[in-house]
Amino acid sequence: MKKNLLVMAGLLCAAGAFAQGTIRFDNRVTGTSTAAVVAPIYGEDPNNRFYPLGEKHGNAATGPTTPIPQGTQTYAGAPLTGAGFTASLWAREAGTQNPFVQAATTPFRTTTSTTLYGFWTIPNTAVALPNVASDPTKRADILIRVWDNKGGTITSWDQLYDAATGAPNLANASVARGWADVFTETDQLGGGVVLSPTLRGLQSFQLFELVVPEPSVIALGVLGAGCLFLLRRRK
Repeated sequence: MKKNLLVMAGLLCAAGAFAQGTIRFDNRVTGTSTAAVVAPIYGEDPNNRFYPLGEKHGNAATGPTTPIPQGTQTYAGAPLTGAGFTASLWAREAGTQNPFVQAATTPFRTTTSTTLYGFWTIPNTAVALPNVASDPTKRADILIRVWDNKGGTITSWDQLYDAATGAPNLANASVARGWADVFTETDQLGGGVVLSPTLRGLQSFQLFELVVPEPSVIALGVLGAGCLFLLRRRK
């Protein structure tokens, strides 16, 4: 009987180890020396809202909560707060060129405590990654994307970028967005008896808007192209 129980326990552990991996979707984890991550997300720089100057990455030296690890970046924008901003977690198996797959979204905290500025609302449970297993031989590449959801009208990243081509949707070019540098999770993903790791490796970034040519510039470009075409026809 004991032997059968041991076999069943082993099978359950094996099944759990290779199920969907899980990870803690939290950008403020303190009180631990091995899994700490403090990476607040910042709003647009009021003096440099547009790409490329408006795009910044990397932890600052100071922040609402001291960043972990501390960095050297500076941010002029305010740390994000409130449900008007959405954070999303995307993953793919490390070492591959597979497309990133979205695993979860969450709004930012609404709070009066300055120590919580720049941090999103933590889901009640660890997030399962649909495309990466909890396997001791596999790791996950992690990508965090954040956008201004415009009062709940921008509900997905696909409204900002075409899912098939990656081309920006110019109709929503004025919607603030940003993303973290991709990092590889160094620990095995959670599953079975394995605890869910943190987003160790995540660093801060700020939101920005795309630059869209003015209608007059577009018109002049079309006119110029038309003139060149006519000149070539005459020759």
